[in-house]
Amino acid sequence: MRVLDLFCGVGGFAYGFGKAGFEVTGVDVSESVGRAFELNTGSEFIKADLSSVLIPRGGYNILIGGPPCRPWSAVNTTKRGKDHGDHRLLSRFFRHVEHHSPEAFLLENVPLIAYDDVLRVYVKRLMRLGYSIIGKKVRYSDYGAPTSRHRYILCGTKKGDAEVFFTSLRDYACSPKTVRDAIWRLRCKKRGAVPDHEWPELKTIRKYERYYRSGKFGWYILKWNEPAPSFGNVMKTYILHPDSFNGGPSRVISVKEALLIMGFDGDFSFPPGLGLGLRYQMVVDAVSPVFSCVAATVIKDTF
Repeated sequence: MRVLDLFCGVGGFAYGFGKAGFEVTGVDVSESVGRAFELNTGSEFIKADLSSVLIPRGGYNILIGGPPCRPWSAVNTTKRGKDHGDHRLLSRFFRHVEHHSPEAFLLENVPLIAYDDVLRVYVKRLMRLGYSIIGKKVRYSDYGAPTSRHRYILCGTKKGDAEVFFTSLRDYACSPKTVRDAIWRLRCKKRGAVPDHEWPELKTIRKYERYYRSGKFGWYILKWNEPAPSFGNVMKTYILHPDSFNGGPSRVISVKEALLIMGFDGDFSFPPGLGLGLRYQMVVDAVSPVFSCVAATVIKDTF
């Protein structure tokens, strides 16, 4: 079965579907993203601006994707909703569902997207076309990921009740991995000792120690024995290594540590030449591969 992954990013969503035996084609506007996607998934990549391009029909059975979340993200405090330029990309996802008429589709995004009027309009339109559609909030850590990030998943299917997808998901619930499980192996590794184990050398961290110890949003010191909270680009919201202010070096987590916390395999790596900020952003934009493996298995077994 063939899968079209819209706004594919570095391949967090595609990873799980590839593991489950699907043939995946990813689509994104960024050439840098495409290089990372092809390197780590081995799947076909199409560079396209989905705001204006409609991917031709190609026998895709499943559509998956996560339009950029900035219009609905709680971290974004300026232009939000329809005022944000990325808002129109949500309708482009649904336009592709109408165009390709897949057997099933999955949309992943931040929970606040559930209240968007455009989403509600398209859900009604697709239901009139015969789709069963249900959306629910999930937490990656409930499926074994070392991050407690919450996400909204909208599932649509032509056959049966979409509720079956979420019922089957619960069968795969398990205890989360912790930050220790994810990154302990890198604890004594020097900066640059392994690919992507790099971080910015910030000189002001100790100046803001009291803010980090407060635990307020955006001022996190990770805890070894818990899953990591959801976080944004580490270059913008400094997320500190668990040893910070506790006998070890006070620093932000590395790109490699961010990847492992999101649930990527240790052999995932970025192609050379990408800056720190871009790599961090690609990580936080991704679907956790831990969750995508479960979702793909459920789709394969159910639909």
